[in-house]
Amino acid sequence: MDNGYTPIKRQAKLSSQVAEQIQQLILSRDLKPGDRLPTERELGETFEVSRTVIREAIRTLEARGLVTSQTGSGTYVRAMKGSDVASSLGMYINTRHKPFSLDALMEVRQVLEIEMVRLAADRASQEDISHLENSLRKMCGTTNNAEEFSKWDLEFHLQLCEASGNPLFGIILEPLTESLFELIWTGTSTPGAADEACDFHAQILTHIKNKDSEGAVEVMTRHLEQAYRVTSAGLKNHPSEGE
Repeated sequence: MDNGYTPIKRQAKLSSQVAEQIQQLILSRDLKPGDRLPTERELGETFEVSRTVIREAIRTLEARGLVTSQTGSGTYVRAMKGSDVASSLGMYINTRHKPFSLDALMEVRQVLEIEMVRLAADRASQEDISHLENSLRKMCGTTNNAEEFSKWDLEFHLQLCEASGNPLFGIILEPLTESLFELIWTGTSTPGAADEACDFHAQILTHIKNKDSEGAVEVMTRHLEQAYRVTSAGLKNHPSEGE
């Protein structure tokens, strides 16, 4: 019956309220990585709840990766790593019932990789260039083996990410690697696609060596257009890959 009243929301569980307060202290840096939390008894007295509630709150924080418990020592604030974020996002992407579309993935690649290659051309070290050369050599030596070729093609792009000098690119791109591998593998089934990709990668590497950021961007833009074209063609031949 619509009488103007709004249903009363049930209050969150006590353990959830405790976990949220401790989480805020961690996020605001009032509690820093390595800090030891008060004992269960002390926390219970502070929040005026039972030790059972505190244990549930700690389990929640552990599941979020914010704290770690050490037997006989206590519970400590955990230093979050970029790999933790990438792993969580990767699990979300890989456990979706319906994969992301080719258009969605390619739009993300365009946003990330065009700026990534621009920075790589400016910042790549000699070690970065050596890694890229190795991947390019392995990639172009396996054009008749879709699995190996796709692995080294993807590795080249991940090394461009490293060469950009911005670790946030890696955190964002790493969870997409499985999906990207599938796209590369699918595109490789299109005749001539592998040889085309080798040529694009070689051009990109040349521009990076010459610190020509605009040239690198121009080639990467054409490469992503080519990747979209050959992957679309591959999906028509293997429709189940795109479902």
